[in-house]
Amino acid sequence: MSTGNPQSATAPGETLSDLATLLEPRSVAVIGASDQPGNLGGRAVRLLRKFKFPGPIWPVNPRRATVAELPCYRSLHELPGRADLAIIAVAAPSVASVIDECVQAGIGCGIVWAAGFAEVGGEGPLRQRQLVEVCGRTGFRLCGPNSIGIINSWLPMTGSFASSLVAAERLIPGSVSMVSQSGGIGTAALALAQNAGFGFRYLISTGNEAVLTTADFLAALAEDSDTKVIAVYLEGLRDGPAFIAAMEKAAAARKPVVIIKAGSSAASARAATAHTGALAGEDRVWQAILREQAAITVESNRELLDVALFLSSIDRARLPQGNRVAIVTFGGGGGVLSADLCARYGLETPTISQATMDRLNPIVPPIASVANPIDLTPDMFQPEWLPQFFHALDTIAADAKVDMVFLPLSAMARGASEVARAILDFCRSTHKTVCVSWTLAPQDGINVLSEGGMYVFPEPSSAIRALGKIASYARAAVRKCGAVGLRSFDWSAFVPQSLPGTVASEDVCHRMLAAAGLSVAEGRLAMSEDDAIEAACTVGFPVALKGISPVVTHKAAAGLVTLDLRCEQEVREAYRRITFHARATGVSVNGLYVQHMIEGGLELLVSAFRDPVFGVMVTCGAGGRMAEILDDVTIERAPFDRAQAARVLDRLRVVRGASRLDASADVDAAAEFVARFSELAATAPWRSFVLEVNPIKWLAKTAIAVDGLLIVEQE
Repeated sequence: MSTGNPQSATAPGETLSDLATLLEPRSVAVIGASDQPGNLGGRAVRLLRKFKFPGPIWPVNPRRATVAELPCYRSLHELPGRADLAIIAVAAPSVASVIDECVQAGIGCGIVWAAGFAEVGGEGPLRQRQLVEVCGRTGFRLCGPNSIGIINSWLPMTGSFASSLVAAERLIPGSVSMVSQSGGIGTAALALAQNAGFGFRYLISTGNEAVLTTADFLAALAEDSDTKVIAVYLEGLRDGPAFIAAMEKAAAARKPVVIIKAGSSAASARAATAHTGALAGEDRVWQAILREQAAITVESNRELLDVALFLSSIDRARLPQGNRVAIVTFGGGGGVLSADLCARYGLETPTISQATMDRLNPIVPPIASVANPIDLTPDMFQPEWLPQFFHALDTIAADAKVDMVFLPLSAMARGASEVARAILDFCRSTHKTVCVSWTLAPQDGINVLSEGGMYVFPEPSSAIRALGKIASYARAAVRKCGAVGLRSFDWSAFVPQSLPGTVASEDVCHRMLAAAGLSVAEGRLAMSEDDAIEAACTVGFPVALKGISPVVTHKAAAGLVTLDLRCEQEVREAYRRITFHARATGVSVNGLYVQHMIEGGLELLVSAFRDPVFGVMVTCGAGGRMAEILDDVTIERAPFDRAQAARVLDRLRVVRGASRLDASADVDAAAEFVARFSELAATAPWRSFVLEVNPIKWLAKTAIAVDGLLIVEQE
């Protein structure tokens, strides 16, 4: 995935019809197949036959008469018909020429398994550039190289050599489709899903993404009516805008996207580069993008399956409307543990209403506890009470304080199938989210639920963690940002020559911020002691003096700042002290900036930079001295509106603390500043830059920039 994509960064991505013959082929040619032990092409032919691919399977090899008891053809031109899909099972050096042969034979798409391209050194990157060139020239749609292929469980079609397919007896059709930049992760997920009694719609291993990318397949799956949930294993991207467009397409289709994003640590980022040639990206930027797109982020294949399969087993209308959980157990300990887990994963366990308790008491055993957690006790399994189980669940779900009903079950000596049928009937009748974990589950109970399409978690912790993720997703999926208009801004009026390494002085930054409509503490540039005194009297005491230097970005650390000057004599002495220090240390100073000091308020930091994948990002955090002490920071993609800026600020501990301590603190003032800053930053013309305001002084009804810095790193 290290060479250029033949599509432009602004291309809209593939549609489902564009990839129809790749995902739903009517005939398959397997090029390079043989019956030699270890030959992957021969394995593909056998797997296609094993799982009963409904169309023709044509092995192609000039040195074989048959493969897997099927006639083998010497070349693509000898096939009895035109193949929809080519599985190219040849070594890396031969792939480009085989693609040319496919195009000449009228085949428009293919899968390349071979490694030895951009993920390795030597001639690998050149080979991948050749693939990109031939596919770009001919329009050939290619999955791979270095891919484990594509599996369509509905057709079925196994364009893959995955060893897990050898042991599988059948492919279970499901409504989860997975796009994975790791073949091993993807095939393991499919195997885990099948072991749980569920299956996938598609499994797509993208490999190096020389042509078709994760974003292309995401965009296509967003259109697929049989895909309910999209799962993704992702290491890195080249085209951020295409990925965002695909995620927005999935959101518009109301399809949750569950993502494992790997490569967040330095070690894993190096491994990701060696594995697929991808740039892993900066972890906090990725967190911001995935949060913005309401992606459900998970950390393991097991968690990916838990969340995706549970989502696939419930209707969209049954997504939780809040984060309040009613816990229903048959033993007190399970309820206590589950309540603790709910608190850990951001869920509430509210006390249900007295009216609900009154309705429950006659239909549950006398020793039951109808507070939340609700302990029905093992007596609920007795013949006189078990018929009331459905009605008890229905009564609990009807409580207005309940958004989700969670049942942590354990081993049962009797009644498992009856309990399971009651849960299944209840799940079908209620509009609330219903979740079940079953430890040491009796097989008859599990069979009832799985055959009814209900996903069962193996233990409470994974279930409640998934509920927490899904409740957060349900809130984020309905949150819309207001329209943000990108305003034009004449940067050249302030930075006329923006060569790499250009540093805009603070007085220039302040004029620039003010021109963009941002509040700035009043200041004047002074070239002499008398100028400094006049400026201080004009802007008003107390003042700060700051040496303006084209080579110093941290003025305080360089001894070029004096604060809280309250009279003319203090200004004069500070001016002499700073200029003397600058001369003594060999620092050139282009005047001193005299600025009115804003007293009180909370100090915040806001900065912007251009991420190479996703564009301009805005960082907010604790400002002033606290910026270097607290790791209290959040990132958002620019531009965004005031409502989104308020949510960004609410993620900061310092802002939440200030709001609790001072009821007069108006977050709207800070949010307005941050939103306007994001609009300004989004218009920056440079490929690489940093624009920083540290601190912003946030007072009760206003937010004012105090220090500003602009560094142009690349034009």
